[in-house]
Amino acid sequence: MSQGTVYNIQRMSTKDGPGIRTTVFLKGCPLHCLWCSNPESQLFTPQLLFFRNLCTGCGACVRACRSGASSMEEGVSRLDREQCRDCGACALVCPTRAREMSGRLMSVEEVMAVLRKDALFYENSGGGVTFGGGEPTSGGQFFLDLVEASVLEGWHVAVDTCGFCPEERFHKVLKMADLFLFDIKHMDPEQHKALTGQDNALILRNMRAALLSGREVHIRMPLMPGLNDSEENITAMADFFGTFGRHEIEIMPCHAFGRNKYAALSLPFPAVEQYTPEALQRVRERFARHGLSTVIV
Repeated sequence: MSQGTVYNIQRMSTKDGPGIRTTVFLKGCPLHCLWCSNPESQLFTPQLLFFRNLCTGCGACVRACRSGASSMEEGVSRLDREQCRDCGACALVCPTRAREMSGRLMSVEEVMAVLRKDALFYENSGGGVTFGGGEPTSGGQFFLDLVEASVLEGWHVAVDTCGFCPEERFHKVLKMADLFLFDIKHMDPEQHKALTGQDNALILRNMRAALLSGREVHIRMPLMPGLNDSEENITAMADFFGTFGRHEIEIMPCHAFGRNKYAALSLPFPAVEQYTPEALQRVRERFARHGLSTVIV
């Protein structure tokens, strides 16, 4: 039975596909987008998050720590990231959940046992299961086995993907999943690499395959001020998607919701701006001038 690292299972979700859904978030992503709002999803291994504002200074973490990474200073818990092994011993004993682990190894059957609890909601609402991340396709055989098991249960399956996936694996998913929530960040390969760490050649090949597959595909775009909202990029998107008769993009404007998670991982928060309502409306008008309607998700 295959296993993989899952960092969250969100039940009763309504924004990751039709109906009431359960979203399974697999840990690990081959891209490192400058604006990522889920930094705990990027690495493929479990990580410790320390929310200092929740700490009461009880000292339980110090007593549990095996690596000397936890200490007390003037009644406040401290974490030495260089010493921390992300073993999770402190998270197990923290009474206020100031320390939490992102990611745990699960088998396909363990995940399916959680999903089956919501099966009646899928049936009554026209919902199902969504696999996200990180990048779910990076879960390899574990991900493929989860999709296949969900299909065998008769559930609607959606995949929230950046498209950076070996083509052979992606074509296997195309044969099974019902819906693809497919991110597109930038049409220029060099700009894409600068923003995410990878160029977009593989992503665009998989996007073409998805759009030609007959499967339902929702085109999504994380919209970042000054990074990917230029006239040139919008024009290139309109030209590319127009060849497939696609004229709608779901946009996800920049936000700061992940700030506390960056702090919990001792990482600097990305230097990205947020749109004012007026600025966002002007960008949407530019999309419209190129024949692309936008929906905020």
